[in-house]
Amino acid sequence: MFWFKTIRQVIAIFRSNQDPDEIGAGFALGSIIGLNPTNTLHNYVILLLLFLLNVNKGAALIGVTLFAMIGYFTDPYAHQIGYKLLVETPALNPFWTRMYNTPIIPFTRFNNTVVLGSLVIALVLFIPAWLISKKFLILYRRNLQEKVNKWKIIQLLQQAKWYEKYLKIKATFND
Repeated sequence: MFWFKTIRQVIAIFRSNQDPDEIGAGFALGSIIGLNPTNTLHNYVILLLLFLLNVNKGAALIGVTLFAMIGYFTDPYAHQIGYKLLVETPALNPFWTRMYNTPIIPFTRFNNTVVLGSLVIALVLFIPAWLISKKFLILYRRNLQEKVNKWKIIQLLQQAKWYEKYLKIKATFND
């Protein structure tokens, strides 16, 4: 049932009349959270931004999910980038020392090579993720939406609300 609901939510995002910039921004912010290891201060800041800004939270969730899977494969490259910045660039050592001695900054876990490298990768990919997801959404709405609406599986998913209501009623009686 989870997959039906998830697919329906993705379809709802594509069909919504929300501005493609808002959906793209949500997706791009989600990509930052997805690429970075969990439990870092900057992930919490991005999460706060998701709630403060007018962006699509569903698109952000899709971005988190997609980029978390991608992040697994980028970790070796993130380690190399982080190692280069933290260890092999002596000119940055005073900067990292000052950062580490600042009261809140160590909670970003920037002194971990994978965390720092992942953050760099996420920031580099932020604008492309925003623009590509926005462009994809515009192209989908213009060229594919009518065709996709005619697919049998889409029609089935649209009619699956009755099954969700059945499960809610069933859960009520089972409690």
